[in-house]
This record gives sequence, structure tokens and C-alpha cells, in this order.
Amino acid sequence: MDYDVVVAGVGIAGAFTLYHLSDEVRAVGIDKRERLGYPVECGEIVPSKKEMEILLPELDDYSIFEIPERFAVNRTKRFEFVLPNGKSIDVEFDMLVLDRARMIQTIAEESGKELMLGERFDYRDGVVVGDKRVNGKVIVASDGANSVIRRRMGVGGFEVSPAKQYVMEGFEGDEDTIYMYVGKKICAGGYAWIIPKGNGIANVGVGFRPEFAEKGDTIHKALDRFVKEWPHSSEMLRKARVISKIGAVVPVDRPLDRTVHGNVLFVGDSASMVISHVGAGIPTSMVAGKIAGEVISQHLREGLPLESYDFRWRRVMLSAMESGYYIKRLWDRMAESDERVIRYFKLVSKRDMAAILRSRVPAKVMLAGILMPVLNRIL
Repeated sequence: MDYDVVVAGVGIAGAFTLYHLSDEVRAVGIDKRERLGYPVECGEIVPSKKEMEILLPELDDYSIFEIPERFAVNRTKRFEFVLPNGKSIDVEFDMLVLDRARMIQTIAEESGKELMLGERFDYRDGVVVGDKRVNGKVIVASDGANSVIRRRMGVGGFEVSPAKQYVMEGFEGDEDTIYMYVGKKICAGGYAWIIPKGNGIANVGVGFRPEFAEKGDTIHKALDRFVKEWPHSSEMLRKARVISKIGAVVPVDRPLDRTVHGNVLFVGDSASMVISHVGAGIPTSMVAGKIAGEVISQHLREGLPLESYDFRWRRVMLSAMESGYYIKRLWDRMAESDERVIRYFKLVSKRDMAAILRSRVPAKVMLAGILMPVLNRIL
């Protein structure tokens, strides 16, 4: 089977790549799922167009963030960032909560490209499905954080964090607010979340890095404590019941140094394209998929070097990713102790938190990073 483009993995990154390929490009999207986007493996949130203009100021076209109502199940207006002692910082920040699976399925279908669903693939100097080779002049590796193609090619890896999420019915909090929690007892080395989807349904989950946890603790125990025992979250979930559950891994690192290897482009989570301090992967995958589709189309039509993809996505997203990684590294140095986190956050204002959520590093945070060896002895 011969194609111009083989898109291996049809999540957000793969679907947006397919959609932004030119009409004349003969392409196929391959995915192991028979229903694209199922099961849901993330919080399903994306900043509004207004917020993306702040987050990625170098982006030339924000139209992909004019997300149709059919894909948005809720709109939230603020984050409530909750410390281990229950104190919180509220920040205004507009987000859309997506029906992620519907968006992936619809965009992939509306691309007009062929789809091979329910098919597992391998990579042996090309994409293989069963005993058949699926040849492409260009291959898009959009197969997630545990990318088969990346491992087969020996392309460098990156740090990932386990995450576990329940979809719960009966949530009793503010549906205009996304709740983010920190605390070693519930989300060692990461954060926990409650993301309202409307009508009392919420995504409830934790990111958990075992190396930061107490001996014997697990992500499963931590999520159940968060739901049933943690005083700052369990009250909103006391009547809620689990209607589905999922585990996944998410990148929490810098992006790959190179995302073009010969005729293979790495797009989205397979390239660690995330804003790691908040685990934001949907908007970056949307942008990367659009750029990949456009560059590949120009490559096939005009001979544009595929390496242009590396240049273009870095120009518009790398700064936000690097700032997010810097903040994440500072967090790692604080997160060994909840008491230390609480003391540090006495220095953080609402304005500082608003900047941090938008992947900006306030001057005092930068200074704290430099002075942290001293501050850790004082605080």
C-alpha cells in the first residue's frame, strides 16, 4: 500500500496533521482504536483563543482555537490553585473543556483522508500493519508519549509521568472553576485536578511521580485519597460516583532536540511537545499538527525541506515550553516537602500565579531559583 503520507497515531496531533494536509495529498491515518479518542486519556482542556494569544504570541494564525461549540462541553473562567494546607490562589483564566474524542473523530473524518482504525502498527524502516507494509513518502509519528516509532528508531527519550483519572458524576463544586491541587500525599511530584464538564460531571485525576512519593505509596492509592479523604477536594466529591477510569503517561520534559529524522516527523506527545509545568499537551499538539500538515504539503508540492517543520514549531512554541520546563524544575526542588511548598507560596501573589499559568517566569521566581540553596535553609 503506497501513500504520500502515513500518519501513525490519530489523536489530537495526528487528526490535525491529516486535516491540514492539502487536498491533493494521498494520506492515511492509522490507529489502534476503533473509536478515535477513546478512552479519554487527559483532562480535556484547552485555553481560549484569547489566552492562546498570550501564551503563544509568535503564532501567526489563531483560527484553530476558534473551537466550535459542538466540541466544547463546558467553559471555565478561573483556576483555583489549592495548597496542601487548603489555602488557595484564584486566577482568572478562560478555558474550554472539550469532548476530546468527538473532536478527534470529527476532524479526522473531515480531513477527507483514508482511515485505518482498529489496527496496531509497528515500525521496521517503515510502517507495518500485520504482515503488510504501508509505505509513505513522509511518515508522521503521532503515536503518543510511548511512541513505537521513536523507540524503534532509537530516537532519544524524555521523562514521563504516570497519570490516572476518573470521570465522575455528582460533582458539587463550581462548574466555572478548574481546581488544581498540590501536595505530596495526593500527587507526589505532580498535581491533582478537578475539571468540571458540566451537569455535575467532572474529570478527576492525579499526576504522580513515584520518586517523589513515600515508600509504598502508589498512584492508585493517591487518587482514592484525593477523592475520598483529602479535605480540600473530597467534600465536592462526597456524592460522586466513578463512571469510567483510565491510566496514562504524559511527557513532563523538554521537547526532542530534533523532530525530523529523514522522512519521519515527530508530532505532539511523541516529541514531548508539552508545556510541562501544567501538563498542557492539547494546544501544542493542535499547533504542531497544523504546522506538520502545511510543511508536508509544501514539501510534496514544492520541495520545501521537511526540516522547516522543526524551525516553524520551535519559533512559535519553544519559548513557552522552555519556560514551563524551568518552572517545573523549580517545582521539583520545592516539592520534597509540603511544609516547604506552603512557605514558598507565601511569597507568590495572585499576579505571579497568573503569569506562571501563562508560562511566564516572574522576576521573583527567577531570583528564587538562583537563591534556592540558601532559601531552602531559611524557609
